[in-house]
Amino acid sequence: MSGSSRDDAATATLSPAHVLEPDAAGVEASPATRRVGLSAFALSLIGVGLSTYMTIAHFTEVTILACSGRGELSCTAVTTSPQSRVFGIPVALLGLGFFVVMSILSSPPLWRRGARWLALSRTALAVAGLLFVFWLIAAEILIIGHVCLWCTGVHVVMIALVLVLTRATPAQLGLRVDQTGD
Repeated sequence: MSGSSRDDAATATLSPAHVLEPDAAGVEASPATRRVGLSAFALSLIGVGLSTYMTIAHFTEVTILACSGRGELSCTAVTTSPQSRVFGIPVALLGLGFFVVMSILSSPPLWRRGARWLALSRTALAVAGLLFVFWLIAAEILIIGHVCLWCTGVHVVMIALVLVLTRATPAQLGLRVDQTGD
């Protein structure tokens, strides 16, 4: 059996659910990857909503955060602390910018393009965001001594976004074939 006919026979035995068709950019696409894209887009939009609310609260009246001002749960203590700014920029505004950019990169039209640079950009931005979230959590617990529930909501969205992206990024980069069959 020649090498060519052996390859043809191996390809014929794979079910269509396991063979991914490359898109125009040469990147593999699957229904599972598209669903992950919609999830990433939805999580990014939730992040935009939460960050918008916190940005408005930061520039107006912090008490609209509707968070207890007593005990360990104090949004006011967290959002007015020195750690609530990075180089003079409110963390809420940085989060808003992050989620707007991530919403654009995860939008269905860009996700469908499947370009390698888009997958790398989303991944790099998500990892940077996750590292920043870890720093913010440490600052809340170890430095400020209070936890903001709104901030925690943003942290949960960020962690979920990274987990969702880990589902699609390897396939988008051609590192693995989606074998889930969905």
